Amino acid sequence: MLDIILYKNIIGLVFMDLFLKKQKSLSMTHSEITSLMAENMRMISRMSSRLQPIFEDISNISRQQVSVLVRLYLAGKIKLKDFAAREVISTANLCAVFRKLEAEKLIVKTVDEKDRRDTWYTVSKSGKVLAEKLLDKFMMALESLCKALPKEDKEKLIETVKTMNTMLKKMEALNA
Repeated sequence: MLDIILYKNIIGLVFMDLFLKKQKSLSMTHSEITSLMAENMRMISRMSSRLQPIFEDISNISRQQVSVLVRLYLAGKIKLKDFAAREVISTANLCAVFRKLEAEKLIVKTVDEKDRRDTWYTVSKSGKVLAEKLLDKFMMALESLCKALPKEDKEKLIETVKTMNTMLKKMEALNA
């Protein structure tokens, strides 16, 4: 699940680099920001491994399948090639994961009526139930990780994440 955040941070690096080229007045250099983002991604990755066991009691599907199922749930109905590009996954790997999820009746594949070469994917009812359980469990696990922080650190973290969200939205808008 936290690998979703990793992918978003990687994409954020690209946007941040483009944004900073337009914002010459910022005192932090590109390399400083890139270095900080990379360090954050490494820490998130380490935290992700601690959260992995929370999914094992809910689902019998692999970590990759869990990740794809949840990302598809969050994305809604989407074409295979668009999902692969958005999530930085090769279409070959994604096809294999989708086939397994489809065999488990967790996703539904639909052929595009306008262009039969395109296929659409969405989560099934049972896939939606599982994705929501996984997201709930993930949120509870994140909350438990944050409980260890002192109150003022939590407040700083909240403000920092809000600021980062605002900046990423600005970068996305500037580079749309």
